[in-house]
Amino acid sequence: MTLQELVHKAASCYMDRVAVCFDECNNQLPVYYTYKTVVNAASELSNFLLLHCDFQGIREIGLYCQPGIDLPSWILGILQVPAAYVPIEPDSPPSLSTHFMKKCNLKYILVEKKQINGTF
Repeated sequence: MTLQELVHKAASCYMDRVAVCFDECNNQLPVYYTYKTVVNAASELSNFLLLHCDFQGIREIGLYCQPGIDLPSWILGILQVPAAYVPIEPDSPPSLSTHFMKKCNLKYILVEKKQINGTF
């Protein structure tokens, strides 16, 4: 059974229970998402990718983001395509990230909105 199948199975039983908790360790309360929220966000992303991307055998998608409450939904959304996700560390030097992206021959890279600052 795949990870996405396991999550969907758990979601079918526990839709309104907490699936994800993220604590930024900044003296604020942690943020929680239910299975319903995670699965809906993942499905929205996978539908978007299938509609707008021409995969033609390419099944790797870069994911350029910081850890956060949305990360599990993004990973799940990519896996549902189905595709492999390739994590790209935003804190790495831009030249290293660029080299890594070229080496992996990534055609598509999802970039977290707050990461868009011209570092590519």
